[in-house]
Amino acid sequence: MNEDSKNEVLLASASSRICLGKTKLDRFIVKHFQQPACELPESCLLTEHRIVLNLGSSYIVEQWYDGCYQQNQMNPGNFTILPIGMSRRVIWDRPIEFLLLELDPVYVQKTILELSDHHQLELVPHHKRNDSLIYQIGLALKTEFQSQGLGGKLYLESLMATLTVQLLRHHAHWTPITQSSLSGLSKYQLRQVIDYISSNLDQELSLDELATIAQTSKYYLIRLFKRSMGITLHRYVTTCRIEKAKQLLAERNLSIVEICHLVGFQSQSHFTHLFHRHVGTTPKVYRDSL
Repeated sequence: MNEDSKNEVLLASASSRICLGKTKLDRFIVKHFQQPACELPESCLLTEHRIVLNLGSSYIVEQWYDGCYQQNQMNPGNFTILPIGMSRRVIWDRPIEFLLLELDPVYVQKTILELSDHHQLELVPHHKRNDSLIYQIGLALKTEFQSQGLGGKLYLESLMATLTVQLLRHHAHWTPITQSSLSGLSKYQLRQVIDYISSNLDQELSLDELATIAQTSKYYLIRLFKRSMGITLHRYVTTCRIEKAKQLLAERNLSIVEICHLVGFQSQSHFTHLFHRHVGTTPKVYRDSL
């Protein structure tokens, strides 16, 4: 992209984005957008897995993922995979139409545990991926938006479940489990810890109780959890709390103070600080934007 083109792009604002449809399910958020040529500044660390699927014509995109630069031509049906914990800055050179799919990390991890007992699996960043099934699911989701949800919640959940499995089977990194790779938590231990965290987000979780659930020492738990999940235990719990807070904020029937305590934060100031750090805005502004 030449300097004049970059300057034109910089004039565009993310506020010009047009949302053509949005649906929020228990484990997924799906949004359909049109947006002019634009530069999006570096985002906060993602608290969910994201898939960006091109539904429009081809365009050139410049991207910085965790500081690594990529330039690609995104053709119709190409998609980008953005795992949890990434930061991203992006510039594209013409109007685009895309689906933004947000996948709950707890659901993705449970799906991973169900897919294979013989492999470890990790969702990793990918650029300009192509998959005919995922593209067809994207078009079906777009049609569902245009029909104002004619197929219903079950149909949408079925589409997203199929997309998640296809994504993990064909666009994730699989590693056979060998004796040397058995240094993480077992699938049973990991499932027990994840389920316990999910059910007790309103409590002040401690390493001692989580280690008891995992039937290991708290020192081993810290190390083994990170090897199993790719992120620290503390960061995982914080991510779960923030995701739960986002769900409660969207429901609008609880005050921000009540939500703060329901997701396990001891003070509203601490909650607001961490929410802003992860989401890029305060809980109140986030709720008002929905």
